[in-house]
Amino acid sequence: MVSAVATQSTVKAADHPAAAASPKLLKSAREFESILLEDWLEKMNKSFVGESASLDPAHDTLSSLGSQAIATALAARGGIGIANMILHQLQGHAQPAANQEKAVQNHTVHEVGGVSR
Repeated sequence: MVSAVATQSTVKAADHPAAAASPKLLKSAREFESILLEDWLEKMNKSFVGESASLDPAHDTLSSLGSQAIATALAARGGIGIANMILHQLQGHAQPAANQEKAVQNHTVHEVGGVSR
């Protein structure tokens, strides 16, 4: 029963890298996705706006603020998956170091305790 629960939690962590990420790393990944989304939204908006609206500085400012708000909200709620891909890649590189540290700790415990495997 315990192994089934452990397996389920491992699967969930693999499916959702944000669940196992450090708060700083998660925030950075989401901010990066927000910046990309904002840029895409602004370019999309400019492709639909006519010449007269793009000459108005107030319209450009409000449009930019709107794109920023939408991009931030989208990224905070999972966005389009860019933040999760970044987290998955960065956690994949961090795991070997963590596993090596655990192996060193286990080896030290076994030497001190006099138990060998």
